[in-house]
Amino acid sequence: MILAMNDPYMQQIIDGTKNYEFRNYNMAGIERIWFYRTAPHSAITHVCEVSPAATRNPGDQPIPENGLDNKEYNERSPDWDGYDYAYRINSVYQINTSDGKGIKWPQMRDEHGMKIAPRGRVRLPATIAEQHP
Repeated sequence: MILAMNDPYMQQIIDGTKNYEFRNYNMAGIERIWFYRTAPHSAITHVCEVSPAATRNPGDQPIPENGLDNKEYNERSPDWDGYDYAYRINSVYQINTSDGKGIKWPQMRDEHGMKIAPRGRVRLPATIAEQHP
């Protein structure tokens, strides 16, 4: 799964201050999120291994409050209304490319058949996963 991400949020994931990714939809079965950083990067730069979603259903355990916005998620802050799925970020690593800039949009289009740059969630082309295991 590719998710589009703006800075400063991506940087918060990279430096570990943000240790959960909150979404308003379930990504069942997803073990890795490939982050497409929007302009000026316009590239998939990082991959995160994630746990299955924690939810806020009655009887669910709260998530640990050791990361950015975790407490607000647990307390159902109005800012997090509808964001009922919390994916624990277990690891973050940078995509290894020859130029060090990740998988740029032109490469995604020309080599991997993507029609448009990611805007939200997009299925990861198998060719990207094969080239960057």
